[in-house]
Amino acid sequence: MPPLPKLTDEEKRMLNGDEGVVKQKCMQYLVEMCQIAGAERLVDLDGTGDMHTPGLELSQHIVITIDELAEFAEQGGKFKIPTFANKSPFSEQPPIHGWENCNICAYKNPETRHDDPEFHKKAMHDEEFKILRKMGLITTHSCANYLTMSYLPSVGQHCSWFESSQMPYCNATLGARTNFDGTLATCLLGKAPYYDMHITENRYGTILIETDRLIQTDLEWDVYGFTVGEACDVEVPVVTGTTRPTTTQYQKFNSACSTGGATRMYHLPGITPEAPTIEHATGGRPFKKQIFIGENELRKTYEILNFHTTDNVDFVYLGCPHLNIVDLMILARKLEGKKCKVPLWIMTAPWLYNSARDLGYLEIFDKAGAHLMSGACLAAMGAVPEGVRNIAVDSAKQAYYITGCYPDDDYRLQVCYGSQDDCIDAALTGKWRGEWR
Repeated sequence: MPPLPKLTDEEKRMLNGDEGVVKQKCMQYLVEMCQIAGAERLVDLDGTGDMHTPGLELSQHIVITIDELAEFAEQGGKFKIPTFANKSPFSEQPPIHGWENCNICAYKNPETRHDDPEFHKKAMHDEEFKILRKMGLITTHSCANYLTMSYLPSVGQHCSWFESSQMPYCNATLGARTNFDGTLATCLLGKAPYYDMHITENRYGTILIETDRLIQTDLEWDVYGFTVGEACDVEVPVVTGTTRPTTTQYQKFNSACSTGGATRMYHLPGITPEAPTIEHATGGRPFKKQIFIGENELRKTYEILNFHTTDNVDFVYLGCPHLNIVDLMILARKLEGKKCKVPLWIMTAPWLYNSARDLGYLEIFDKAGAHLMSGACLAAMGAVPEGVRNIAVDSAKQAYYITGCYPDDDYRLQVCYGSQDDCIDAALTGKWRGEWR
């Protein structure tokens, strides 16, 4: 059995139950996580939390009951750090806006319809969610909640985030520190196991990534990210060969590299906060190895992410990760005055939906026959609209995940993957003409 971590007097009191059963169970869980990870102690969090709900079942044998949580909240219990929820507690996650016309029966639960008013009402008024909000949980319903949380951690602050694309955004893009550990326990107590990305030594780059193609378009950032993730696994890459990324390109690269592999930290020399130079990024240490990602490797990734035997497209989905407000503006310009031949879904964060409406983008989308939605994604909903067989997407992460919703041989969802312009063309024509250029 691994040794127990070193606890402060305060932490020992919580573990003994002196501060109530909820904090006791949370501390039991954190001690267990320290033992699993080999962490010698806990670190006090001074940044933000991203709680992945539902969150009362901390482990198979550590469960906080809804009654225990309600009593804790009634007695004034609050989250220790600013905490954001990136999704609904419902496993079959419904959209916040645009659910009325989604025409989806969840594949794993055919009795669940996402366009059922009663299902949506129940999801939005879940008892656990109401209690957590009373405790201070800020609900964003977005995988990219950093777009809207309006309160971001600064360089060096210790956080506790969860969603896969948020790991590299927190660690690399912002220079804050987190592991894949955003839970009720970490956010409630404001503590997390002190290991991996919380420790400076573990954040240095260990692998050099080079390419002979200048990575500059959204699609290139997406494909490059997936290839980097696949090549590096859990190592920390120092990535060269790119332009300075936009917010959209950060979103794409971060989501793709933690989908292709387990990349939760990387460095872009001269760009990301902890890498003014390659020497700073590595702490002056030599690389374990150098990896070259050339045209052949990029094309191979692009082809892997395409899984279709026909060029007939019957559905187009944009918004993984959720689109930011500039994405919506550009998309509205591209669709203005045009008409979609096949359904086009556009997904954004709920906090941006009303902004898109007020700016006139929603009206443009409606006239084009496109459907603006918020707060979910196809993979989280567990299905695509009934009758859809061939979908077009511009996200490596969505292309990789959505096929997993349909593992049976009698219904293999086909996916066309390419640029946003390729997807818009497919929505307008019903045909896929995308290619790696």
